[in-house]
Amino acid sequence: MSDFESEHIALVEQRESVLFEIERVLFTKRYKMSKKHLEIFTVQSIAMIYSLWEGFVQESFQMYIQYINSLFIDFNQLSREIVVFHMDNQYKQFYNYPTKINGKINFYESLAEHFMHEYHEIYPRIDTESNVSFEVINKLLKQFSLKEFPEYWGSYQYPNTSLKQIMSTFLRYRNGIAHGGDITSEEKVTRDVFVRYKKLIIDLMYEMHDKFMYGINERTYLRESGS
Repeated sequence: MSDFESEHIALVEQRESVLFEIERVLFTKRYKMSKKHLEIFTVQSIAMIYSLWEGFVQESFQMYIQYINSLFIDFNQLSREIVVFHMDNQYKQFYNYPTKINGKINFYESLAEHFMHEYHEIYPRIDTESNVSFEVINKLLKQFSLKEFPEYWGSYQYPNTSLKQIMSTFLRYRNGIAHGGDITSEEKVTRDVFVRYKKLIIDLMYEMHDKFMYGINERTYLRESGS
């Protein structure tokens, strides 16, 4: 088992364990809490699940970037998606082109310096856009030449809710809580609701692990020959 594989599966299992601990505290009556406190923490459990999910996504991609950097691959041999990801993030001037001559000179000199070297460490941070939705997670996967999630996947297809739909509902719950909105009686966070989204995040984490391992085994981070 590679270092990445063992470290990343440990990350998955650690997050999974925390999710089960939250469920145990809130829904098994093992710990005594007042009704008021239980209602507060139960609602906030959705935000807790989301926080674990977003943190997992950020840390996972950081680990994957570190793995690719450890291979010391010629920058021009990396996949075009990864090259574009790095350049877009390393050189913000592509989005906000300098208006003053000194800024333009500095930009061009930075680019010239960049192309003088064969190896570059990939930009180490990703942008989850504060909402790791179906669209955002697939955008991130594509940026690193990894397989995207289909809209209908695993148990998340007819007659059940699609993956895209359940992730959208999950974010609606989380955003309503995070932005101070009230959860209506129809949206009350019950144990069934918690378990539904706990299962969703666990399914996504293990599948992402498989996607990373496929990328490593098939070396999808490399530019295709002849391209």
